[in-house]
Amino acid sequence: MNLTIASLFKVEILKDVQIIVVDNDLDSGVLYTLFLKYFGTNVIATGTIKEALETLTWFVPHIVICEIRFLGESIYTLLNKLTVIEASNRNCIPIILTSTSATSTIQETLKIEFAGYLLKPIDLDKLVVMIEKLVLIREVNIL
Repeated sequence: MNLTIASLFKVEILKDVQIIVVDNDLDSGVLYTLFLKYFGTNVIATGTIKEALETLTWFVPHIVICEIRFLGESIYTLLNKLTVIEASNRNCIPIILTSTSATSTIQETLKIEFAGYLLKPIDLDKLVVMIEKLVLIREVNIL
């Protein structure tokens, strides 16, 4: 993490923001979880779309960070569930997409409405800045 950018953020700046990470790479999920908890988020990492869907039955996130490519699973199942949750809560749940490839996922991302896109390996500074902006937008919309 870049210390000049990190010094701009106070620990717990994202306190109580609920985030679900959906990533089929265990290391990425652990990294995001540990990193985001440092800033005070309530984060849950899942390794499959199915696991994410089960988590969404009891956990309503403010933000979703999701890998776009899953072997044998469709991200659209997750997106449909999020649409239902958004409708019942009358609140948008922004999605930050991640991927290991910029070119092979372009066609896939065109079909998905998302708030941000990060190429792996993720620049953690950019991730925090993106999340902070989404939280500020959410707070303005709530008021």
